[in-house]
Amino acid sequence: MSLVYKINFTDFCKYTNIFKVMKKIIVLLFVFAVKTSFAQLNEKIFKYGFVDQTGKEIIPCKYDGIGTFENGFVTVKLKGKYGVVDNTGKEVIRCIYDEIINKQNWIMDNAKNGKYQYLIKTTDLLLLKKYDDAKTLSPEITAVKLNNKWGFIDVIGEEITPKYDDIKEFTDGYAVVKLNNKYGIVNQIGKEIIAPVYDYVQGFEDGLAIVQLKGKYGVINEEGKLVIPVQYEMNFYFTDGVSIVKLNEKYGAIDENGKEIVPVNYDFMALNNDAIQVRLGDKYGLIDNRGKEITSVKYDVIESFKDGIAVVKLNGKYGFINKEGKEIAVPKYEKADDFKDGLAAVRIQIEN
Repeated sequence: MSLVYKINFTDFCKYTNIFKVMKKIIVLLFVFAVKTSFAQLNEKIFKYGFVDQTGKEIIPCKYDGIGTFENGFVTVKLKGKYGVVDNTGKEVIRCIYDEIINKQNWIMDNAKNGKYQYLIKTTDLLLLKKYDDAKTLSPEITAVKLNNKWGFIDVIGEEITPKYDDIKEFTDGYAVVKLNNKYGIVNQIGKEIIAPVYDYVQGFEDGLAIVQLKGKYGVINEEGKLVIPVQYEMNFYFTDGVSIVKLNEKYGAIDENGKEIVPVNYDFMALNNDAIQVRLGDKYGLIDNRGKEITSVKYDVIESFKDGIAVVKLNGKYGFINKEGKEIAVPKYEKADDFKDGLAAVRIQIEN
């Protein structure tokens, strides 16, 4: 028994068109493949290296990519992986890492476990010991972290064993360190100038640093000696070498050497422009930063100076004083506003 398949003319045309389309697709794919092959053959491939000033090839041209030298070391790329080469051409870190960051004092690579590790540079070599973190404090010293503790490494590779819980950035050549919730200060070679014994240490500025212990404030110098004893009840804010202080609920002012400029016997003090405003009881006066009286303590109110003039209130009336304490308008007004464009609005009461 034979099987006979019948196909009508419409079906025949349909299948014929499909075959034509498929034939065109195959031809296009073939042409694309040929062009791609030719493009790859004609594509230029570059390799990179370094020569010195005599023309000698120090690092051979074998790398797919190179970075720029940082303190004697350069990042290189080979077959999609990164490594490091020194300035003699020696590959100090093989090209096996997915990422490498090359900084002045340290190199960071991405280990296989995804954790970053840091290697420290010295003047002529890369230290093999790996750290969990690093930060450049100065060209001479690098802070390193290992097992959650911070230490230091200098330019010749000497390590100060990591023992601190934290290290702040250098300010004026000194860094604040933290150990067991206490703070101290180290110098540029990592030597402790002040042991971590304070509750707070502010970085050095102009050779002085503010310290706090048990709610009291003092000031130390670069030798670690107290120049202002830890006895005052508020932080220091020196302006033109003078700071307001608080002791036994009274206020005064001292200079940066701890010398008393204004006796600590006022109920309140605050800066008012270039002057110090003081209060005894409910009366106010002004003192300059040398302790000289500008106005006696007699006013009910002294407002902030504006354009060198301040509104004052005395016995319920308003007037004006200048920076020298002179009353340019005696207190006789019901109300007085600050000066603006050389004028100030005032108000008096008129009887009906």
